[in-house]
Amino acid sequence: MAAAALALAGCGPGEARAPNPVRALDERRAIEVIRRAMAQEGARPVLGREVELVSGQKIRIDVGVQGRAYGVAYVTEEDARALGAAIPPPNGQDEKLRIVRGGPDGAARIVLLYQGNYVYDDLVGESHERTTITAERQLTRDVKDFITYARTQKFQ
Repeated sequence: MAAAALALAGCGPGEARAPNPVRALDERRAIEVIRRAMAQEGARPVLGREVELVSGQKIRIDVGVQGRAYGVAYVTEEDARALGAAIPPPNGQDEKLRIVRGGPDGAARIVLLYQGNYVYDDLVGESHERTTITAERQLTRDVKDFITYARTQKFQ
């Protein structure tokens, strides 16, 4: 009995496992996903352009919408450092997307999709917590939400 009790005492939950290493979606791949999501929503994606923010800093719209003054900026860590206080801090998973204004009259609306919000695990080990498909679906959802919002708010 005593030996059985000692054997059972050693069968605990085990060591805590370290989280899988993660990486963010590459900017080139993200732009492809953004273009596809826009097309799925019936918007015509166009090449990006530089826009001056109301603060005076320039930002690159990675994918614009044909005939409209709004678009998407996929903000990498380098972009965020370069823009500094000209853009708001990244949104959390359960927070609203960040939109900034630009252009000469401030009519351009740019949604900021921060690269750090679209991560996947590094495909190391046997279990995956977040796959690239999950990250791409989240990015697609955010782009579609923005296009729908832009239409309901009647952005130019």
